[in-house]
Amino acid sequence: MLLNRVITVAALVGGVLCIILSLFYGNPLWPVIGAVCFTVSLAFWKYGYLIMPAITKATNIVEMHAGYEIPPSRDYIIRKTNEGYYATKFLEINFYESSMDKDQEEKRLMFESFEKAVSSLKYIVKISFMISTLDLSGHIDDIKTKRSIVETKKSKEARIAPDEAMRMDRELAYWNRLLERITQGERPVEIIAFASTTAFGLTRDEATSRVSRQAKELKTILSSSLGCDIRELTDLEMIHCFDWDFFAPTTSEEIKDTLF
Repeated sequence: MLLNRVITVAALVGGVLCIILSLFYGNPLWPVIGAVCFTVSLAFWKYGYLIMPAITKATNIVEMHAGYEIPPSRDYIIRKTNEGYYATKFLEINFYESSMDKDQEEKRLMFESFEKAVSSLKYIVKISFMISTLDLSGHIDDIKTKRSIVETKKSKEARIAPDEAMRMDRELAYWNRLLERITQGERPVEIIAFASTTAFGLTRDEATSRVSRQAKELKTILSSSLGCDIRELTDLEMIHCFDWDFFAPTTSEEIKDTLF
């Protein structure tokens, strides 16, 4: 969790420095300036995946990453070649119902449904898994906290869409089963799964339009056939998945520091 510690220490040092300057110059404006600046910096760190795409899109900033281009919308990665353009989108896969919790017949039906669904696709799809064992110290409390958050959100929402209600029920069932397995002595594993799809076009617009259609179709197919939640990734989450194609994280702490 090195990044978290560095940001925390930097924020504390900056706050102390502003207080010292305010005492030295006798000007109460310094703490106010410091508070605003560090609040903004922490907001960018925590919610940058929402803020940065809006800023880059408004200012039309294009980022180059390892020879690939990330457009202002920051929702796909594009590569220009002599023949045309390749565009790739990434999707997160949340398995709230583990295949370990299914019997053999359920597993067979699930994979048959998945096989039939993907066999109709006219493009290549890559699905990647990263698996790591979990340290149980403090993990039970984290699971209970996440379960409590979902329960609270579900109880407070007066009107919940049927799809959202089903998603919440799946997530609650997942956390309950995980707690039960842990308390019975089973050592759980954490699975990070994501899918990617690439489209080619003679022009940039053609490539991006095709990959957007493919991502929407893939999202529907995966969620219906595997009974999981699919989310299109943007900004840093997308870039992390792109980097993991080359160099995977070496520890579970590195994954948490990257994603959360």
